[in-house]
Amino acid sequence: MDKKVNLKIELKVSDMYEFLLRHAYTSISGLIGVGISLVALVFFFIGLKDSDAYQSVLLLLIASLFTIINPIQLRLKAKQQVCLNPMFKIPLEYEFSETGIVVKQNEEQAELVWADTFKVVETKSLIIIYFSKVTGYILPKSQMGEQKETLMELIKGNVDAKYCKFRGSK
Repeated sequence: MDKKVNLKIELKVSDMYEFLLRHAYTSISGLIGVGISLVALVFFFIGLKDSDAYQSVLLLLIASLFTIINPIQLRLKAKQQVCLNPMFKIPLEYEFSETGIVVKQNEEQAELVWADTFKVVETKSLIIIYFSKVTGYILPKSQMGEQKETLMELIKGNVDAKYCKFRGSK
């Protein structure tokens, strides 16, 4: 029997924000940025009594770049993308089956086969199906309802396990 899952997904700002945060902080450059911020914070506290005000402000600014400023910028970017991009104003309709994924919006349709899947990532509230390093379909779990388990079974049955990063699995 051919399993099918039909979803109608409307991305919210919080979904896009989680996607952007994941992208920013799971890459090597994101981890290096956080490391630089933490080192700057340590030097700020170490040199607090001995350094001049300019050095302290500079270290505090560097410390906040990847821990405060970047997340705020990503939140603004998520809001801008979801609110201003016409593509996000109309829900995407997905049909998942053993053969692949059909994505529809208005009169347009894209058909994708599971073999073209770059990777699948599960976060706390999203399932992201990537078809390249930077492009993916963002599927909020909150909009899946009872179909989440069937979708997970379809993914596990059709995408090589080495390309799947699910929560709670190694």
